[in-house]
Amino acid sequence: MKKGELAGNKGQSVLEILIALGVIIVSVSAASMIFFGAQSSVVDAQLSGEAAYLAKEAIETARAEARGDFNSLTSSSSTKNEFLTETTIEDVDDNTKRVTTRVSWQTDPLREQEVELVTYVTRWRDVVPPPDTGDTGGGGLSGDWQNPRTLGSIDLGPGNQATDLDVVNKIVYISAEASAEAKPDFFIIDATNGQNPFVVSSLNTGPSLNAVDASLNYAYVGNKEADRELQIINISNPSSPSLIVSYAVPGIDDSSSKGTAVFYTNNKVYLGTNKVVGPEFHIIDVSNPGSPQLLGSYEVDDNVNDIYVRDGRAYLATDLGGAGLIILGIDNPSSITFLGQGFSSDTNSVVNINGSLTVIGPAQDFYTVDTSNPANITTLGSINIGNIMNDMINRDYLVFLATSNSNREFQVINISNPNNPTLHSFFNFSQVATGVDYEDNLVYVSVRSNDALRIITSSP
Repeated sequence: MKKGELAGNKGQSVLEILIALGVIIVSVSAASMIFFGAQSSVVDAQLSGEAAYLAKEAIETARAEARGDFNSLTSSSSTKNEFLTETTIEDVDDNTKRVTTRVSWQTDPLREQEVELVTYVTRWRDVVPPPDTGDTGGGGLSGDWQNPRTLGSIDLGPGNQATDLDVVNKIVYISAEASAEAKPDFFIIDATNGQNPFVVSSLNTGPSLNAVDASLNYAYVGNKEADRELQIINISNPSSPSLIVSYAVPGIDDSSSKGTAVFYTNNKVYLGTNKVVGPEFHIIDVSNPGSPQLLGSYEVDDNVNDIYVRDGRAYLATDLGGAGLIILGIDNPSSITFLGQGFSSDTNSVVNINGSLTVIGPAQDFYTVDTSNPANITTLGSINIGNIMNDMINRDYLVFLATSNSNREFQVINISNPNNPTLHSFFNFSQVATGVDYEDNLVYVSVRSNDALRIITSSP
């Protein structure tokens, strides 16, 4: 081997070693960057999660404060560890405030990050008084309604499927469809102890009942038999209810007529029927419960499924094509006037929350609508609920639904922002939910099964 060749090989070996070292250094640096970058991403995700929790907590605090004293709700800020939480309150109108919570933090001097949530709080209870002063629904919401829980339930026995319910002072009145005409179809349940409700009494009114609305000493029910569309039950002694009158609505010439919807307020019953030969909506004076008197009627020309009455208007949920929601002027019952209509789908339920905001259930959707001008009903927002909405009740910023959705028979919709209603929570029952009512942070649901009453409340 020549000397020159040996020297050249030595130089080549040194160069190869230097290149290998360079490759190793670059590889280690890249691995370090990936490792520390991954660590940074994990830290960022953890901090973002903590910030989201703090923002949500601030929103819930603002809601609770608004329920306690609406006028005292003001902007604020606080710090916790590396997080700055800022809550901004803006007046929308006399009864509505916009709440924005912003949680910010810095992962390094050049990287500020933030999470922001927005909601609306409304002075729901002060906006409009309840239509029935004898059935106010009690106090407002409390606890965590995103995690509802079953407090109690009761079985009515075989052959009885609940169709509707009403609650007054923790006493539950249930209408039912009986498997035989000889079976009872009206039940009074004492739910003073919500964990252990019990049947106080029952009554057989005839074939079966579709709907019930109770107030003080009387329950008004819609019967499934012609010539007794409205029945009035004396409930002054819950242990011994008695049927005092079966009322055949004048002006109906149809052997298939039945009472489908009942709404009571101020000594008047507003009764809806299925489609008949004649009018389907009726206003009946029950100031003397033993002798009801028809004050006026209106022909809808299809089934009336639900009725809500407030401030001289009747809101009807119907099956009429192009008029799932019909609004009538009822200040003069002898001359009922048409004010407006909307929605082409069959509608099963309706609640007017105040003069402008109404919630309805056409087809398989929940809608918030502006009804301040009944001649121009406008949609604010909607959400699909997956099946027919059979009934609903509102309290504060939540609406509780009884539905036919096989996986979510009970649903809670948040309408803090009426333009964007959202699913707040839900429950899966063994059967269809048919009716719903609210009282003192408890929701009562009638179910089409033997286990006919479910009592639901919030988590602490």
